[in-house]
Amino acid sequence: MNEAQRPPDRYFHGERHDLLSWLGGRHTRVLEIGCGAGGNATWLRDHGATRIVGIEVDSASAQQAGEVFDLVLSEPVETGLAKLDEMFDLIICADVLEHLVDPWTTVRALAEVAAPGGTLVASIPNIRFARAIWQITLGGGFEYSTEGTFDRSHLRFFTRRNIETMLVGGGWSPRRWGYSKSRRLARLRSALWTLTSGRSGEFLAYQWYVSARTLSPCSQQRG
Repeated sequence: MNEAQRPPDRYFHGERHDLLSWLGGRHTRVLEIGCGAGGNATWLRDHGATRIVGIEVDSASAQQAGEVFDLVLSEPVETGLAKLDEMFDLIICADVLEHLVDPWTTVRALAEVAAPGGTLVASIPNIRFARAIWQITLGGGFEYSTEGTFDRSHLRFFTRRNIETMLVGGGWSPRRWGYSKSRRLARLRSALWTLTSGRSGEFLAYQWYVSARTLSPCSQQRG
């Protein structure tokens, strides 16, 4: 990746307390895909983590994460997952899946390293976000940039339905949905969410949050 295509440095900090606070709970064995420099380590330790493993393709960030995580593999997730021989209660994919060539296979592989009843939490940009629709239809179309919905390193684009299909097909059962909220028009957004039973999120969600649990073997066989 050349410097013109490299995302802003903050992409590699790895801190996503917004997503983790939305998830809540206590988690003992944690795997974070795209962990950056390990910015979530303190939150995870404060919420019960006794072992934290990360996979991070950026070598400089992986080295920093190695100082606060128990183990960090500096390589693509596709090869890193194959080297893990342990199970995890929580798997974090914060702004990761949209960057992969084949996120569907990766989601399936994540289910194989999840402990029974394990949780996957992910944040994924929403291509139906009102501003994205405006850009496509009336603005510059798919005009890529260094960050945001049209980050030039995004290889896949998702709506909520697409995310759900990917998760279920990969052996996960979505349990809870939310989305990142800016302070701008926060009350209006909240009111619309309530009035539409969450359906307004299709257009108000800049980024979907989802938590999912592993499907039981019987459920996967029925599917």
